[in-house]
Amino acid sequence: MQPLFDYLQNRTAYFLKSWSWHIENINEVEKISNSENQHITQYPKHKIIHLCNTVEQQEIFHKNKLNAIFCNQNCLIDEKIFNPITGIVKEFNAVYDAKFTTFKRHYLAEKIDNLAFIYYYDLLNDIDCYQEILSLFPHARYFNQALAKNNKFLLSPYQVNQCLNACKVGLCLSSVEGAMYASIQYLLSGLPVVSTKSKGGRDIFFDEEFTLIVEDDSDAIKEGVDELIRRNISAETIRAKVLKKIKEHRLILIKLVQSIYEQEGIEKDFSVEWESLFYNKLMKLQTPEQAIQQFELAKQNIVN
Repeated sequence: MQPLFDYLQNRTAYFLKSWSWHIENINEVEKISNSENQHITQYPKHKIIHLCNTVEQQEIFHKNKLNAIFCNQNCLIDEKIFNPITGIVKEFNAVYDAKFTTFKRHYLAEKIDNLAFIYYYDLLNDIDCYQEILSLFPHARYFNQALAKNNKFLLSPYQVNQCLNACKVGLCLSSVEGAMYASIQYLLSGLPVVSTKSKGGRDIFFDEEFTLIVEDDSDAIKEGVDELIRRNISAETIRAKVLKKIKEHRLILIKLVQSIYEQEGIEKDFSVEWESLFYNKLMKLQTPEQAIQQFELAKQNIVN
């Protein structure tokens, strides 16, 4: 990020920072505050706004005098990609979309019949976990293994949605992480969810009608899956309720950007721009140099 910071050194710049991991620890937040103060000392025209996945995170950020709003990252999943698909047979009782790594606690799904996985893993650090899961679940469906082509291990978002639609229930089994994009992808695709108790904010879009939060026990996980299958809640019911909550969080973000426009004297309505600017997760991998090129191109377009 340093080249980008230097490029924007003498310009008023707003940075909206989203957090992908649970962070409500006072010591960690103090480190963030100190780092931000150092940044502002070097770049006094930069303004940083933190998008928090939980109210608790927002409160502890405020206590450390950090500018923060409660806007859960899961509201940025594209509902045009993740949606129910009619005509797909629900072959699998449950699916767990999660990295093959220890904190995801795949072993808690060991009692579930007819299980499927969507996954990725770090070849250097997670190979033991990968082998352990293969041994523990020899009869599971490994979607990536079945669908990946041309030596590409990861599935596209559209492929993930197709896989989810072949399943009846989504699983969330970690105790601590971030807001967990997979949890909202399940719900937008019309899957009810069984989750363990957790920290990080994935429960913000949950509803007791179609989500069960159970104990860290494989029997409880299986019973939760069986219960949600019995409830037979329609995919459209789940999706409609979740979309309502998503829109509430997106409105917070839209109002934030609009307030920045007004502070900077920009006479535009960001709510009108939103649809044309929105893309899945609002996240694109690019280098600082690529971002600078985009800024330069935008400047040329303004001049022209």
